[in-house]
Parts: sequence; structure tokens; C-alpha cells
Amino acid sequence: MAFGRKIEKLEIPKKVNMKIKLILLLFIFSAPVFSQLIQDGEEVIFSFKLKSGKSAVLLKGENESYLVYRFGTNKNIELEYPTELSAESWQKFTYSYYFRGGGKENAGLDLNYVSFENNGYSYKLYDEYSAEDDSRHTGVLVTDTEGKERDITGAKGSAVGSLVSLRYSEKIKNGQ
Repeated sequence: MAFGRKIEKLEIPKKVNMKIKLILLLFIFSAPVFSQLIQDGEEVIFSFKLKSGKSAVLLKGENESYLVYRFGTNKNIELEYPTELSAESWQKFTYSYYFRGGGKENAGLDLNYVSFENNGYSYKLYDEYSAEDDSRHTGVLVTDTEGKERDITGAKGSAVGSLVSLRYSEKIKNGQ
């Protein structure tokens, strides 16, 4: 009679069971920490999203302890620069800008850039405003070792913060 059979409990050795629990706990608690574009204590200076769902973020550590650029998603950070987060990281970036006031009548511009080099590639984040058509353009221009440029443009309206906040900072190199 099939219904009357007793099913015995499957026993898993305690050592194996404990190892599995530890591995699962480590995975659950460490994965979010290592894969976040914005980590605890960091403040967004400037960020934008791409149509693909990826983001570019420029962040400063608590009390301006470091400056870092990250690109990717919360599940997959494709680039983090620099990898060592220290006070010296500010000097690995250069800020430059061009400002022409006068509003629409004078075709006013506020063009802001942060650049850095990594593994032979040049990266230039841009945050550009034109008063003439009241438009804002954001993105990052990547130049490879052969001079070929790729413009990764931010999705319209996705920008948070501004590179203007770095204009008078003494921590970052000034490209003017």
C-alpha cells in the first residue's frame, strides 16, 4: 500500500549544513556591499543615467575624504576610478569650465568638465548648459589609445547634481 509508507527524514551532516549556511550568509551580506554604485557615507556630486539603464556617478566620500567615479549598474560596476579611495584621489581628476553669462540674448553657456586617465583611456565627464535653448547635455567622452572617441550621452532629464559644485574646490586639479 503506497499511502502507508513512512518517509524517513534525510539527514545532512552538521558540518556540511553549517558550511552551507555560512556560505549563504556571506553571499547574502557581502554582495550588496561590493556591488553598489553609491555606498554608505558617499555623496553624489554628479550623476546621470543612460537609456540602457547604466549610470555614471561622481561621488565624494564622507567629509570629502575621497573622490571616485563609477560606471555601470548596482549589480555590475564596470569601472571604478580610482580603485584606492584616499585623500590623494582628488588630484587624479581635473576640473575645467567655460562660462559666458548674459542669458538667452547673449547665448549664455555654462560648460563644466571633469577628466581623468585610466589604463591609456581618457575620460571626460561633461555637464553643459545652453541658455539659448535652455538645454542641458550630460555624458562622458571616452578616448582610446588611438584617439578614437566614443560619446556616452546621458538620458535627457536624468542628471542629478552638477559639476559646477567643483568650480571653487581646492582639492581637485584645476584645468583652467
